[in-house]
This record gives sequence, structure tokens and C-alpha cells, in this order.
Amino acid sequence: MLVEEKLIGRKNSFCKTRRGERKMVSRTKEKLAEAFKAVVCRKTFSKTTISDITTECGMTRENFYYHFHDKYDILDWVFKNQLLVRETENVENMTVEEMTLLFIHNINKDYTFYRIIVKDIGPDQIRKEVFPYIEEATRRFVEDSMDKNIWKMRKEKEHFAVEYFTDAFISFITNYLLEHKEMDEKMMVTNFHFLYTQFFG
Repeated sequence: MLVEEKLIGRKNSFCKTRRGERKMVSRTKEKLAEAFKAVVCRKTFSKTTISDITTECGMTRENFYYHFHDKYDILDWVFKNQLLVRETENVENMTVEEMTLLFIHNINKDYTFYRIIVKDIGPDQIRKEVFPYIEEATRRFVEDSMDKNIWKMRKEKEHFAVEYFTDAFISFITNYLLEHKEMDEKMMVTNFHFLYTQFFG
């Protein structure tokens, strides 16, 4: 019994240590990401260097390369962890409308950064980066609409519908970023709410 208690104690201690390490890594990545966004807003993405990022947040190049391969890797991390989802958000329980409004809100929080990124690397690259994540939300939206019999659609047409609406959404957002210096988040929320409730509710 005593041996088992010791083993359990060691296991709990190990788990706590690992959780602490993950939190530290996450905080470091967040710090690097915030520095990256700040530099991009001043210099554009194409002119941003790793030295710029590390100088901005007071870290070494070794710190950076421990967590990321290059600036494209940190951009990908920003997309996945700040634009599309955050650790505190329970996305699985969100409606598609809630996920859309969250996406809009996250863009607006760093609007200048995302506008520069779209201008710098182009809409096609943005589509490539975010398509898989938007596609998943769109699939839920299409399947939900089919379940409610809003659309009389054959199952084999589902893939076409998912790709169509995913591309339409990404194109709308990237064009908006290119054409507007700032976002009217309230207007966007109102319009998307109208879209979901009137056409697909």
C-alpha cells in the first residue's frame, strides 16, 4: 500500500511538472507572437526578421528557434491559436454563428496586423493557411442545415457546398481587409446574425 501511494505521489508530481512546463512554453510563445505582431505592424511581414522579433521581446534567437522554425511558423501559430481558436474557448460547444462572430472579433483585435499580412503574402496564401479550419466550421453549418431540411441536398453534394461556402467566407474576409482600413465589428456582427437567422435559422 505504501509503495502504491509513493508511485501515485510521483505520478502526480510528474504530471504537475509537465503541466507547468506546457504553461511556460505557451507563455513564451504568446510573448514571441505579440512581439512578432508588433514588429509586423511597424515594418510589414516581408521586412520582419527574427532579430527584430527577439529584440522586441527581450529574448535570444535561441529562444525563438526553440519554439519556432521561422517567421512563417510563428505566423501559422498565430493563425491557429489566436485567430481561429484560443485555449479558453470551448469551440466544440459553439454554434457556427458563435464561431463566425468569434473569428470576426479576433480579426478586429489585431486588425492592422491581419490587414498587413493579407497585403504582404496575398489572399491565396491566407486561403491555404486558414481553409482547413474554416472548412470544419462550414461543414458543421452545412450538416446542421441539412438536418433541419433547410436545404434538400444529396449527401454527395455536401462536399461541394462546404468548399463553396468556405471559399466565399474567406474571400469576403480577405477582400474586406484589403479594402477597409478598420473594421466596423458591430456592423459585421449584425449582418452575419441576420444571415444566419433569416436564411439558415
